[in-house]
Amino acid sequence: MASPRLPRRALVGAATTLLAAPALAQTGRPPPRGPFWPGGARLAVGVCMMFEADGGQPAMWQPGPPGTPQAAQRFPNLPMIQQRTYGAKEGMPRLLDMMDALRLRGSSFMIGESIRRYPELARDIVARGHESGGRAIRHAPQFFMPKDQEREFLREGFEALRSATGLWPKGFNAQGLQGSVNTNDLLQELGLTYSIDDRSRDEPWIQKVNGDRDFCLVPYMGHVNDLNFFQNQQRSLADYEQMLRQEFEVLYEEALTRRRMMSVPLHDFVAGRPAVVPSIRRFLAWAAGHPGVWFARRDEIADWALGPGRALTPVDAPVLPG
Repeated sequence: MASPRLPRRALVGAATTLLAAPALAQTGRPPPRGPFWPGGARLAVGVCMMFEADGGQPAMWQPGPPGTPQAAQRFPNLPMIQQRTYGAKEGMPRLLDMMDALRLRGSSFMIGESIRRYPELARDIVARGHESGGRAIRHAPQFFMPKDQEREFLREGFEALRSATGLWPKGFNAQGLQGSVNTNDLLQELGLTYSIDDRSRDEPWIQKVNGDRDFCLVPYMGHVNDLNFFQNQQRSLADYEQMLRQEFEVLYEEALTRRRMMSVPLHDFVAGRPAVVPSIRRFLAWAAGHPGVWFARRDEIADWALGPGRALTPVDAPVLPG
């Protein structure tokens, strides 16, 4: 018996359905395993605002001219000091106003000495709804420190945050993401639950510390870092916007079937410049216009990865030299 012929309208409708079907159905890739984020959100975006103004950076000092009696002495590097001070006086307030205008919240990781110099700014960051992330007392290397020295280096920075805001941090960032082999154990011991010092994944993951304790890594990516992009590479604003958009587009597509997050790192004295803020604002507004985008504080991402979303969070060991 011949198969019944379908009406032309039905054939057209079927063809249209196939053309409109997502690529997942056509390629045979597995369906989404989510929900990946709270409320069924598709992609998490974490904005970080680094509070580094006058944070005891080694570059604040410079030696005298070579071959002179002053060569062995140290002198204030006034242009560097002024550039960093700009972050507290102008840059961070401008970033905070931008985030308010977009109704977005993020995380600010604050150096202890910066907090001591500008406690009112630290309190303002918290009052506007942003996370107060922890950093050491100075913006200086720690990867070489003996464990006891590093513990106090960290604790002093966290105490500065608590003294100004009444809050103890949940998350941490080291200078240049360069903690030591002891850092995550020390952070968990000091009551923190996560660090952003990781570039190995585009999603949060869990590392076991102090034997069998869960500690979350919530990645912070260097290639989209404003400091690296403008100050180190001296790239254009157009390149910066294009990079942010393409980073988002790829992660947003992948987020149909995998847990994905995007990092947007901003520094008070770089992103807070009048010329840079419009590029960031345009990108964030554009990204927010996509359905299923969750602009989250880093502590919210870590809490989800360690709690309700724990079953989908990878557990892995840190990569160390062989």
